[in-house]
Amino acid sequence: MKRVLAAAVAATALVTAAPAQAATPDPVKALKSKFLPGHGVKVSELMRMVSKGKKPDAIRMTGAFEFGKSGVIASDVTLRFVEHSKKFTLRAVTVGKQMYFQSDEFKELPEGKTWVRMGKASRADVSYHPIDLFRPAQLKGLLSHAKSSTGGLYRGTLTTKQASKLTGLYYGPGVDYRLSVGSAGLPSRFFTSQKNPSASLETVDTRYSGWGHKVTIKAPPEELVTSSEEVIDGILQELQVLPNEALASR
Repeated sequence: MKRVLAAAVAATALVTAAPAQAATPDPVKALKSKFLPGHGVKVSELMRMVSKGKKPDAIRMTGAFEFGKSGVIASDVTLRFVEHSKKFTLRAVTVGKQMYFQSDEFKELPEGKTWVRMGKASRADVSYHPIDLFRPAQLKGLLSHAKSSTGGLYRGTLTTKQASKLTGLYYGPGVDYRLSVGSAGLPSRFFTSQKNPSASLETVDTRYSGWGHKVTIKAPPEELVTSSEEVIDGILQELQVLPNEALASR
């Protein structure tokens, strides 16, 4: 009997001593904690658009976003067309809501000018995702509609109504998504998929790294900048270089 009691006491001690399982960090709080001036995050994004009977178009974007106290205030990214009938590279710098572009494709710029100022952008963080993870309200809404959330992976589908309510924009028949967060609750990978009215399938796959690294993004020197919106806008719209909402905002 004494051996049985001793074994029971020992088992109870082991259970009591076992470390409590850590609660899953809140991604929204984790994101806000990184909104520190002079710091940011690195991004690598691949957007693919597949239409029946056509070769897929793909644009790869790499660069960094800079944070302010309430979110992204600047971005510096390079866009490369991976599979496109017109392959070229474009660098895009956004400071606040002012956008600047540079590319070897821009042949007829005034002498001494290497950058083009492009009106105003709808957001500083250039991305093809329909949902802006760097806006806490949109991230919170995305998480609230997740059908599953295990091991730091959130999966779900946003209906047209839900996506429109979150973003204020119309996004076809809805958006499927997968969001992975690390041990600190910060996004590490974000994947979205949606069908467009033209029956094409658009997928966007983004990886985030270097959360909190120091970064300072400035506008190009004014002496190197020209404004030629009509000519350059035509090129960008033809090649679908920017997210639709960014083009529509000008």
